Amino acid sequence: MRFFKYIIMNIDLHIHSKEYSLCGVSTIEEQIEAAIAAGLDAVAFSNHDRLVPRERMNELHRQYAPFKIFSGIEVTVQGGEHILVIGLYDPALEGGKWEYPALHRHVRKHGGFMVLNHPFRFNSTIEIDYRRFPPDAIEAYSTNILSSLTPKIMQVAQEINVPVVSNSDAHVKKDVGRHYNMLEGTPTTDKELVDALKSGQFTPHFN
Repeated sequence: MRFFKYIIMNIDLHIHSKEYSLCGVSTIEEQIEAAIAAGLDAVAFSNHDRLVPRERMNELHRQYAPFKIFSGIEVTVQGGEHILVIGLYDPALEGGKWEYPALHRHVRKHGGFMVLNHPFRFNSTIEIDYRRFPPDAIEAYSTNILSSLTPKIMQVAQEINVPVVSNSDAHVKKDVGRHYNMLEGTPTTDKELVDALKSGQFTPHFN
C-alpha cells in the first residue's frame, strides 16, 4: 500500500451526464451530488465527443464550491477506441472524427493528458497504435471493465510504462463513487490537474 505525504484529492476523471452524452441517464447536478455524497473531492465530466460549455462549468463551480469540477472529453477515434482528454478545452476535439495519431499530436502540442479508456471493452485487440503513440495512462478499473480483463490491461500498461487509473465511467448516479483516484495535492485549474496527473502521484481506488 502506498502512503501519502500530502493532502489527497479523491477524483473521478470519467463521468457522463444526460445533457451532454446521449447514453447518459443522470443529470449533471445528480452526478455531482452523488460524488459529494460518496466522499469525492472532484470530478471531470468526460462526455462522448462533447464538451460541457464554459458558461455551464462556471455556474457549476459557483454552485458546488469548494467541490472541484474539471473539464474533459471522451474522444471517439477512428477504429472505435475511446480516448479521455483532460485539461484541454478545445472545441476541435468535439465531433468524433479524429484519427488517433493526429489526436495524440494535438493533445501533446497543447499540453493535455490522455487516457486510453476501457480497452478490450468492444474488441479483443486495441485498435490504436499505443506503442508508437502511448497515452499518458490507461483505464484499468471501471464499471465498464470486466475484472477478468484488468490483468490484460495491466500488462499493456507495463509494456509501455504508463500508469493505470480507476474511473467510474458513470452514466447513472448509482455508479458514482465506485471507482476513483487518490491524487496527491489539491489542483484547482485544468493545468494544475494535468501537472498533478503527469507527476504520477496518484493511486487508483475502487470499492
